[in-house]
Amino acid sequence: MNFLKQFIAARAVSTPIISVRTSDAASTITNVRKALITGLTKTAGEELINKTPLVSWDAIHGLIGKNDKGSAEVASMIAKIQVDAGATAQLPIALSALEYASEDVICFVHNIHLFWADPLVLQGIWNVRDSYKANGNMLVLLSVLGTVLPPELNNDVLALEEPLPTRAELKQIVKDCFGFAGAKTPTEEILEKSADALVGIAAFPSDQATAMHINLKTSKLDIAGMWQRKRDIVSACPGLSFYTGPETLKDAGGLTNIKTYLTQIMKGKRGAKVILRVDEIEKAFAGAGTDTSGVKGDLLGNFLSWVEDKKVVCTLFLGVPGASKSHIIYCLGGEFEVPVINFDIAGMQDSLVGNSGKNLRNAEAVVEAISDGQILLCATANSLRGLPAELISRFEKGGIFFFAPPNADERAEILRLKIAKYKLTSEQTTEIPEMDMFTGREIDSMCDKADMMNSTLIEASRYVVPLMKSHSEQMAELQQSAHNRFLSASHPGLYTYTAPKTEITHVPTVTTTGRKMR
Repeated sequence: MNFLKQFIAARAVSTPIISVRTSDAASTITNVRKALITGLTKTAGEELINKTPLVSWDAIHGLIGKNDKGSAEVASMIAKIQVDAGATAQLPIALSALEYASEDVICFVHNIHLFWADPLVLQGIWNVRDSYKANGNMLVLLSVLGTVLPPELNNDVLALEEPLPTRAELKQIVKDCFGFAGAKTPTEEILEKSADALVGIAAFPSDQATAMHINLKTSKLDIAGMWQRKRDIVSACPGLSFYTGPETLKDAGGLTNIKTYLTQIMKGKRGAKVILRVDEIEKAFAGAGTDTSGVKGDLLGNFLSWVEDKKVVCTLFLGVPGASKSHIIYCLGGEFEVPVINFDIAGMQDSLVGNSGKNLRNAEAVVEAISDGQILLCATANSLRGLPAELISRFEKGGIFFFAPPNADERAEILRLKIAKYKLTSEQTTEIPEMDMFTGREIDSMCDKADMMNSTLIEASRYVVPLMKSHSEQMAELQQSAHNRFLSASHPGLYTYTAPKTEITHVPTVTTTGRKMR
């Protein structure tokens, strides 16, 4: 049952208090008005709207009427508590007035989540419950996506959520914008592309983005500009950011097995419309079981439930630092022209109680809307230490892949790509340095240094210390722990670790002479 049907059903049984999580409160009020007259003729609908007292409250205007009946109702309520209209900008006073609503009143309260911490507000909301039930009134509490009711109201308030516009609704918004602008109606192909660019955005900013990018002279729509507007809106959500690089799978050296696997997933019948990148997930949830504030534990529980309920395909890329775990994710997005969204769980945490969970739920709602529910989550980790078993289990369906240092053939392929990337000359690349312990990141660093210093690769390599050498014991331990346990990113089957051969230098026997003991 969608939001409007739920609202109509609640109104029919005189539900007194409803909390609505929405990304666009103005759109919600408009849709509620439409819901009230669903199935009626135009004349009957107008008559019903005019007969139903509609009232709203916000922190600037206080209580105001949304129609003539609503204005009369506000005047009556204010007179009964004997205050000036301006005093109702204080929500506790407004709620006191709302107790005296007559019959069939609908009152919309904006941004209620900003006032839930006030015990007077909680009491004021609870006070209207019984009288509103008896008189057919309704208090509609409007809040942003991701908020949750305070426990004091859980049993008394019906919580609903108005989803973001569907593709069909977004197409209609685009059509309406063209009509208002007097431009030629766009083709179905353009409507589809515009829906791709707008999905996940609320109705009002979608309307604004479309209007700003219509060329009135040519009746053409700037789809790229609409995508940029979408990136800006999504990036404003705490913990979310778009990646817009040009890479494709051709820009990743080696890693044949993971390339094949991810390509098959993207081409499969449940391919992804959004790729989520969760970087160093072991750090994001580190200490979830010992955090005394409970914040990380709540985030972990929410995250686990979300990926399970929404059937998010989760893959985990474990391996040594610099082995292209993140790079391959960006390349996958570019290959299939699918947005890659960085999902920064640490960036969603907030010092204010409750805000961390709200930020995470809001981010999840945005991702759901953008993806139409088709999500591939790729998490990276340099270690599994600290990751709870219940989180690791979420990656069993999508697979856990180990990214080892590249072998000789892979290093050669990576070097070729990096030489082209930095446009190094033949003079700089005449001799190839020894790169036995280099990862992809270190090969990139070497080529970058050669470009900056205008030097040869041999000279630049002298300024690169491979991690496999500087932290050899840690890296060996990591590779040993993955041996025959996880899938290999480079070749089919499980990853197998072969310890490097240790050269034993022959030590000559030393003989000494000395005095004999007597």
